[in-house]
Amino acid sequence: MYLLKRRVLQLIGMFVLGIFLLLSLYSIDGLIPFLIGVGILAPLIVGWNILFDQVQPQAKLAWLLTVLFIPFLGALAWVLFGRTPKRHRRIKRTSSEIRMFRQAIEADRVETTNDVSDRFPLTRALEKMGATGADGHTATKLLVNGDEKYDAVLKDIEQATHHIHVQYYLFRTDEISLKIRDALIKRSNENVTVRFLYDGLGSQEISEEFLEPLRKSRVHVEAFDPVVHPLLVFNANFRNHQKLIVLDGRIAYTGGLNVGDEYLGRHKKLGFWRDTHLRVEGPLVRELQRLFIENWLYAGHEEESETWDLFADAKHLPEYFINEPQDANGATQLLVTSPGKDVTIRDGLMRLLMEAKESIWITTPYLIPPPELLAVLEVAGKSGIDVRIVVPGQGDEWFSFHATEYYFEQLLKRNIRIYKYNRHFIHAKTVLIDGKIALVGTANFDFRSMYLNHEMTIAQFETSSIGQLHDAFLKDFDESILVDWSMLRKKSNGKRFIEAFCHIFSPLL
Repeated sequence: MYLLKRRVLQLIGMFVLGIFLLLSLYSIDGLIPFLIGVGILAPLIVGWNILFDQVQPQAKLAWLLTVLFIPFLGALAWVLFGRTPKRHRRIKRTSSEIRMFRQAIEADRVETTNDVSDRFPLTRALEKMGATGADGHTATKLLVNGDEKYDAVLKDIEQATHHIHVQYYLFRTDEISLKIRDALIKRSNENVTVRFLYDGLGSQEISEEFLEPLRKSRVHVEAFDPVVHPLLVFNANFRNHQKLIVLDGRIAYTGGLNVGDEYLGRHKKLGFWRDTHLRVEGPLVRELQRLFIENWLYAGHEEESETWDLFADAKHLPEYFINEPQDANGATQLLVTSPGKDVTIRDGLMRLLMEAKESIWITTPYLIPPPELLAVLEVAGKSGIDVRIVVPGQGDEWFSFHATEYYFEQLLKRNIRIYKYNRHFIHAKTVLIDGKIALVGTANFDFRSMYLNHEMTIAQFETSSIGQLHDAFLKDFDESILVDWSMLRKKSNGKRFIEAFCHIFSPLL
């Protein structure tokens, strides 16, 4: 009912505005002063708000330049995409639900034991920065590319017996999407509880026609911050970029892959799509389950939506929060970032990078680092640490691709090696430090992931999958072109101008 009322009010507002503009057309003498007034006042008001906004100076300057050079469109773009990401205004019922849920599961949160912190002292530091507790009995398995990920997911969906929780930023309506959807429908028809959560903007191509078979099969469906229309998106800056599946509270998946045929190399332009995902078993799944349920409760604005006690009262808590230690080595820890002042992933990443003694290896589709992260990499490179970054040989987004290439010269000067992936596009979001510490998750190495999106990543300390990640990096290096000075000198002036232009506005990406 809440979403319905909000959409009705937005549609009424659109209708009233349209009528007003149409009536104004009959009086040009009245319309022109109105448009001039809007064209002057809107940039001034927006510019004033930008000036006192609590954002990075680079982002502030970029927005001011945008509003200065394209006043009306720049002001509109800031309203839609640039406002400071404050914590979401949840309706009273939703906020209360999440608070009661957190209280109910507090005793079931993962705690960092002394034996884990003694072996890996950094886990305590990350916990103080907002990460979950670190677990020493969680098993992880690296899944490279779409074939491995989707095969494993479909197999585990088929074997689920109690519940399946699915959350994606981008869920398409193509062949692999239908295959996973139909697998969820099949399990729901076999009395497995299925919950399906998708981002309202990232998965905007999902239609009622796609969702109707899910609902008919009793699959619970929710959209995270749904939008009425792509042209009327006033929460576009606050997207949920997380990818997460939890099955029976025992198995979880997260990483770079959404659901779409392009992740299987079927993109007409990009061709082969290189990516990385993670399969998780053990106590840390409880933290991933908690994250999904909090997102689910937030998305469920309707009065008939599920309540906290369906997950965490005395009867249901043991069904959703399982404690099954695995025969595993090392330790794992979850880091989550939300829009606003929560920068746990950025802080944790900086802390880990500063501990590097021998090597820092990174894969990212978008290399647009905030200044503080860039400074850490530059210091590491100049001090003799082996810093390597793998970026796409071909980009999926024109602006981000050229903004990324702007940094090449600056990084090469600091002895940082840049690899352009030669099999076209690489979408993995991974970090490997000294061959012993790894990060695998959904966060890119850019402003948006560090400050604006809901993101998640799993830190691993000497787990068995770190060896798999090390081998994946070596293969990526072999299949990439090492950028050198001769390549940079061949750039045309036009290419340099495009890169410099994109770099100016890179904090807005």
